[in-house]
Amino acid sequence: MQNGYFLIADISGYTEFVQLHALKQKPLFGKFMAKNFENHASIVISDLLESVIEAVEPTMKLHKLEGDAAFFYAEENSELDQADKILLAMSKANEAFTSKASDLLFVQACGCEPCSQSKNLKLKIVAHKGTCVTQKIRNFEEISGEDVILTHRLLKNNIPSIEYWLVTKEFAKNLNKDNKNKFVPSLQKIENFGKVNLLLCEFDSGEPVNTEVSKRSRVMNWIIQASYFTKYTLRSPLRKI
Repeated sequence: MQNGYFLIADISGYTEFVQLHALKQKPLFGKFMAKNFENHASIVISDLLESVIEAVEPTMKLHKLEGDAAFFYAEENSELDQADKILLAMSKANEAFTSKASDLLFVQACGCEPCSQSKNLKLKIVAHKGTCVTQKIRNFEEISGEDVILTHRLLKNNIPSIEYWLVTKEFAKNLNKDNKNKFVPSLQKIENFGKVNLLLCEFDSGEPVNTEVSKRSRVMNWIIQASYFTKYTLRSPLRKI
């Protein structure tokens, strides 16, 4: 049994982003287009997640990719400001996500549903501190335990916002005063855990803005997005754990 910090960075709006069922019901051409559009959705999500991973990974280890989310872990150490450093990494993740979303605004020139809706994607982060055990199967390691489950269940809440940090009191216990003041109490009913007193920090970054993209003609942005998706498919896929 080991003590540590758990963090999940999750992209909000992903489900709506990839809902192309109506298009899939159309004849062969519709199915072909849906497959192509789903590929666009996957590429955009991967690029956004990669920016978040790069921001958090110096502080916490990427443990697993979970579709539209990344699960991080850091074993507790002797540093008194470890929780503050993790919160700083969360802030950097927000900044990296917002910056990447702005950089990718040119994809809207594609016109497909995922590309058109990509501007609505947001980042939410949940964090907890607790205990876990490490299971080793062949060359793979995976952490498990009640606190790992709780961290994942924190994403299933009644918070109307799609852009926030939600942390447990165990996580916030060692934060400095200024960082604690960033949060407000939030009582949430968590599946299998009942009512849990949590701490919430909401954001409202608005739609991403990129003056360089807006100044270019739609034709030029269309050429850029076509090149982007073509090159991305030739690059190595998002890292695997």
